[in-house]
Amino acid sequence: MSQTTVPGPPGEATERRRGAREPVPAVDLRPAPQPRFSMRAVAGLAALVVLALVFRVEGRGMSFWLDEGLSVGIASHPFTDIPGLLRQDGSPPLYYLVLHVWMLAFGSSEEAVRALSLLFGLATIPLAFWSAGSLFGRRAAWAAATLAATSGSLAYYSREARMYTLVSLLALLALTAFVHAFAFGRRRWLPVLVLSLVGLLYTHNWGLYLALGLAAGTAVVMAAAGPERRRRVLVDGFLVAGATALAYAPWVPTLVAQAATTGAPWSRPPDLGSLVGVIGWVVDHDGIVIAFALVGLPAVVVLARRWRAGGEALAAVALAAVLGVSMVSAWVASLVEPAWASRYFTMFVPAVVLLMALGLAREGRRGLWALGLVAFLGLQPLASFPGIREDGPTQKSNVRRSVLMVDHLAGSGDLVVSTQIEHVPLLRYYLGPELRYADPLGEVDDPQVVDWRNATERLRQATPELGLSPLVEGLGAGRHVFLVCPRSQSRHDDDEDPLEWFALMERHCLTWRDALVGDASLTRVLGPVSPNPRRTGGSSVFITVFEKQVEPAR
Repeated sequence: MSQTTVPGPPGEATERRRGAREPVPAVDLRPAPQPRFSMRAVAGLAALVVLALVFRVEGRGMSFWLDEGLSVGIASHPFTDIPGLLRQDGSPPLYYLVLHVWMLAFGSSEEAVRALSLLFGLATIPLAFWSAGSLFGRRAAWAAATLAATSGSLAYYSREARMYTLVSLLALLALTAFVHAFAFGRRRWLPVLVLSLVGLLYTHNWGLYLALGLAAGTAVVMAAAGPERRRRVLVDGFLVAGATALAYAPWVPTLVAQAATTGAPWSRPPDLGSLVGVIGWVVDHDGIVIAFALVGLPAVVVLARRWRAGGEALAAVALAAVLGVSMVSAWVASLVEPAWASRYFTMFVPAVVLLMALGLAREGRRGLWALGLVAFLGLQPLASFPGIREDGPTQKSNVRRSVLMVDHLAGSGDLVVSTQIEHVPLLRYYLGPELRYADPLGEVDDPQVVDWRNATERLRQATPELGLSPLVEGLGAGRHVFLVCPRSQSRHDDDEDPLEWFALMERHCLTWRDALVGDASLTRVLGPVSPNPRRTGGSSVFITVFEKQVEPAR
């Protein structure tokens, strides 16, 4: 075996003199020095967590939007019923099961429910420190922790009662275990990889795309390995795949049923620009992309040229392969069955953080200055000081404000009819269980869950005569009908033809309103009311209230 030149620990080399052409640096094959959780490190991490907390609590107290209403609705069911309920939703169960337990302990208020996402988002900071440090050394550890603390996407979804910060947390753990086990040959990490990957698959279906990316990363490691090492990598790959498949097998029948009957009718097939723009969304600022492209990315590229030598170079190329293949897989799948949404991109955040941390750590002082710039751009601290930014985080829904304007009329037995089926659980959350709830298909048996099964086809067949009129006829005198219509996305996308999903909502809103206005037994008593925000692409509503004047015929 040829002699390999070994430089100092990763990120600790003195800054090279500029000007003269230098040979490609040798690859460090030694294990990276482990970051120690000394008192200084703990204090530094605590400061980063507090900094992240300050910026992530901004805007808390905003109204739930429709997906958050669905989170609370599903998690409010008995623990053992939740997996079965999800046959009509399209999601895996882990987040909802965790949220169910969380709500038992802390309640179901907006702040309590969102605190779970905040907890996962904050936990990503020390995990990123440990992850990058165990892989690439002390400087990379601090770079990764800083990037996680100032991540715009993690900050955004730390404020939302959904599973996306848990997705990032599990993906980071899976990537760390993968690089240890395969790129560095530390087989004791194989169980960690299996457990974290299974957890991710039970949290979000896009975990399947990360699994494909991990297979691609394994292929990269095999290509760099000698015959004996290649056989061991192949055996390890089959062990991980087999154990993961075995643990995931109980969910596969539900996944197949979901794939056959549910979908994302609110999504368009992505174009090529959507794929190119993923990294820009993940880092959340064009300036961060430019800063890393100038300082950090060149170091990763130089390092990657020696990937066959193993060590950090192989780890970097394997991580890049995982990221690239998982992104492309998700994009291709969304061309076949549209399900492209930026909120799903949190799965890609950990790979980007690790690669950026590695590149910045190897750039010495230049990397430190670039990291400071990236952190500043991520936090945009001046924009968060009182009096500088007027709007704060954008409200995604006006449902709570709308309900506050009409709930003085609501009483037990009143009827709430929503022409957008996803709004029913959110309305149920704010208006309470005493009212009856309906969508264009008729009265909803369980208003805390949305039945997505063949939803578009069923909504095409819905009419006021079948879904609305029988409910209104059965109301007693003095009872109210609350007609809730979305401010349809088709009204906002002036440059595109409206998706059928949003066109159906608008059609049902018009036909239901006409049916209620034309019903001689009803009188309009309020509305339409629609407080700000109004332009939120289908997540805001307007409400019109009618009152029944006569008793139903006997």
